[in-house]
Amino acid sequence: MKRHLSTFVLSALAVAAVGGLTVLRTVLVAEAAWRHDYTPLTVNTYPVSGNFTDISVTDYYADVQFRVSRDGSVSVVTRDAADVTHTVRVEGNTLTVTRPEPSVGQRLFHHDDDDPEVTIYLPAGNYGALTVSNTSGDIESAAQLGFASANLTTVSGDIDLNGPVSGKIVCNTTSGDVELRCPTAGDVEISTTSGDAELNDSYIQSLKVVSVSGDASLERVTAAGAVTIETTSGDVELERSDAASLTISTTSGEVEGSLLTSKNFAVSSSIGRVSAPTADPAGAPCTVTTTSGDIRLTVRP
Repeated sequence: MKRHLSTFVLSALAVAAVGGLTVLRTVLVAEAAWRHDYTPLTVNTYPVSGNFTDISVTDYYADVQFRVSRDGSVSVVTRDAADVTHTVRVEGNTLTVTRPEPSVGQRLFHHDDDDPEVTIYLPAGNYGALTVSNTSGDIESAAQLGFASANLTTVSGDIDLNGPVSGKIVCNTTSGDVELRCPTAGDVEISTTSGDAELNDSYIQSLKVVSVSGDASLERVTAAGAVTIETTSGDVELERSDAASLTISTTSGEVEGSLLTSKNFAVSSSIGRVSAPTADPAGAPCTVTTTSGDIRLTVRP
């Protein structure tokens, strides 16, 4: 009986091994076929005619970039699969760039190393509303390009906005990072899950950052109004930044950095260590709360 049982176990293991090798061989053959059939991405240039102020871009995998044109013309250059055709048109007051929604096959066989791109070349200057919707691609704009407002959405891509924005900025990501270097901006709203939010060298009207595990960093940022930062496990860092009021809350994240003016501090942590200047009743309100994170704040005019 024991011999029959051992024989059965060995037979089962042999079958499993053969099955595993068969699956592995199938995967390798499929990958080899994919690589053999793979064709390089195709570059297409779409000239743009007509007057516009607003810009709207909808894509899925491509990095969307806004660059300054050398000759002052407007054009859209795409680098994508040969079977993908973008639609570029000026309607009313808006330059619109779109690509068809990917098919099921395109979604299944899309390769992260493809690196498709959509580059919009514009003369340096100020434009109207900028709207970009993306899935896994990054969104990036040059410092010489300004906008009246910006509404930027991506899931896993990063957002990098460098020019002035006279009105509201809204950035939404899931795992992508958000980095803003806007000399001036209106109200700024950033929502992420695990992506970081970073603002540098900016004068803004107000700021609201909501994140779960992403960090928030402000370096040389001044807000005329309120700054509100909410995160669960992300850290918050302030470097020579200030606002009319600050409200920062986190559960396990740390809060540290320097402010430019004295504040009416209300700082507390349930079990973390706290180090902050003495509250100035005449100063702007600064409320910082954590559960287990440490708090270390200074004032450096």
